Amino acid sequence: MKLKSKLFAGIVGASMVLSMVAALPASAQTTAELTAQINSLLAMIAQLQAQIAGGSSTGAGTTFTSDLTLGSTGSQVSALQSWLVSQGYLTMPAGVAMGYFGGLTQSALAKYQASVGISPAAGYFGPITRAKVNAISGGGVGTGTGTGTGTGTGSTGSTGITTPGAEGTLTVTSNTAGLVSTVYEGDSMAPVYGVNVEAKNSDIAIQRIKLDLGTNSKIYTKGYSKLYVTEGGNVLASVDLNSSTVVKESSNYYITVTGFNLIVPKNSKKQIVLKADVMPSIESSDRTTLTSISIGLPANGVRGVDGAGIDQYGASAALSGRTTTFSAELSETATLNMSLNSASPKKGDVAATSGSSEDELDKLTVLVFDVKAEKDEVTITDIGINITKAGAGGANASTTVYLFEGSTELDNASLVASGAAGSFYNFSDFDYVVPKDSTKTLTVKTDIRSANATVSNFTASASTTGTSAIVTENSKGDSVTESGSATGYQIGVRNAGPVITLSSKSITTTEAQTGGTASPSTSTLTAKFNLHITALGGDVMFGTVASSVPAFASSTTGFTVYLNGAQVSAFLGVSTSTAWTFPSICTTASLTNSCLLSENNSMDVEVTFLTQGRNQAGSALTSGLYAVQMEGVQYKSGGNPFTASFMSGETEWRTSSVSFP
Repeated sequence: MKLKSKLFAGIVGASMVLSMVAALPASAQTTAELTAQINSLLAMIAQLQAQIAGGSSTGAGTTFTSDLTLGSTGSQVSALQSWLVSQGYLTMPAGVAMGYFGGLTQSALAKYQASVGISPAAGYFGPITRAKVNAISGGGVGTGTGTGTGTGTGSTGSTGITTPGAEGTLTVTSNTAGLVSTVYEGDSMAPVYGVNVEAKNSDIAIQRIKLDLGTNSKIYTKGYSKLYVTEGGNVLASVDLNSSTVVKESSNYYITVTGFNLIVPKNSKKQIVLKADVMPSIESSDRTTLTSISIGLPANGVRGVDGAGIDQYGASAALSGRTTTFSAELSETATLNMSLNSASPKKGDVAATSGSSEDELDKLTVLVFDVKAEKDEVTITDIGINITKAGAGGANASTTVYLFEGSTELDNASLVASGAAGSFYNFSDFDYVVPKDSTKTLTVKTDIRSANATVSNFTASASTTGTSAIVTENSKGDSVTESGSATGYQIGVRNAGPVITLSSKSITTTEAQTGGTASPSTSTLTAKFNLHITALGGDVMFGTVASSVPAFASSTTGFTVYLNGAQVSAFLGVSTSTAWTFPSICTTASLTNSCLLSENNSMDVEVTFLTQGRNQAGSALTSGLYAVQMEGVQYKSGGNPFTASFMSGETEWRTSSVSFP
């Protein structure tokens, strides 16, 4: 009934207006005045016609879903014009039908945009204006669709362009920051292509990007299934890749994504990153083909609008394409790497002093190693540990070993076999998970039994190869490629003796003093070692400098010299000597040229090794880089002589090299 009333009122009104025009006396007014009145009446008629054509004075119920600009046509344009007429921003000329977006509509839309603070007020009906009008007229916000284009998600939250009326320029360049070189089957939103967009002289609203997908349709039929336009982690728009959205032009395939509005502030730049979903399953031959397909940006592949409402395009020329390697599903390429951890005990001696016979040591750490999973989580189902023994000592590793993560015991395993290669322990059904792209640190411990005064040397190892190799699987239960190994340092075990650690080391030289053959060089090389010594399992006796068996002999028993990195087997330096002083805690009471460090006591000793820069014939030594190595410490335990020589050849017990003489 309301529509019929409007139609009737419109017809009656039009008739009345025409009657009034016909009845005007020509003599009463000038031609100009008559023309003005006629134009005014014609505008009234046009407004009535617009109301009749639109069927509504407000456009209520219309949902705008498309971007509209000069040259646009169709029902969406008619609906927009009706809405502008109802709001008083547009007066359609008499006899002009609705449905074509011309200059008059652009001007009317610009007035509306200015009135509600939309910038730029350029008369372009885009996502921001569309959302505003839909909200007022009761419609929903359109997302924009169409062949060859994607669907946008709307504005990025920016308040819009802040440089109304200003003309700008758009510069587009390649940017590979954050992109991946390899994509895997089933990848989601892998960053594969990136560009910088730079606005100059004006803010620019980026609203379209076009990509060149190359000449092979496999890029979207076998490789990528969906593309995303992103900036700073935000998804601006996305598009499914299929025969409806990908367009072939000449020999190349293109995809155009629109429906978004990224504001690039004046004289600044932003990175647009194209991300892709990868097909869940790709044949091996297709992966090879896809790896050679390049994705690029054609000339004018990016379009934006400046503050003056003018379209700006970049890049000025096509940008070089970029290829990515297509690989099998990530889990299928998973790997596990094993390596020795720096916290694994260094080479040294320990004392087993527990148990009723003081010959035991529980949970001695013999190995610390890392396992790193890459590309997928990896489950260790089985792992073997080897422990070898050398030396004539009585100490033995027990029939049980333990595997720890930090202070948490994960599992223990019993001896499987022993022989010339050592003792083998197998952790079966271990089922320990190493998360994707992470490293776990595991510790091997064993119980020591039957230790005596003679040292037994133990070395533990784990490997990804051989009969005791680790067994792993990926998240799908398939086997994993493993690599690496971990072999610990030698650990000497006895039931009594000194535990010796190195606190510090240094080496210095004095200036050479030359005075001819009668007074050869007297330059000196001085190496110092600061030791911390603890007596365990019983008292320990050490010889002084005057002893026939000194604790620190100047011969190769105590020290060796290295020249240019090679050990000097027969050092020819003259006046080689050592010096040290035992602290009072090492008592000399009733002893000659020796001292006694009581059980469980510790002392710090600085030992100095010195040699002159000439040989016994008085000639200067060969010039080069010299270093000094500590080789061993002599002592007595239980009245028997021993030498702790675990430090022999270990670079940790060698000084740095200095030029000498």
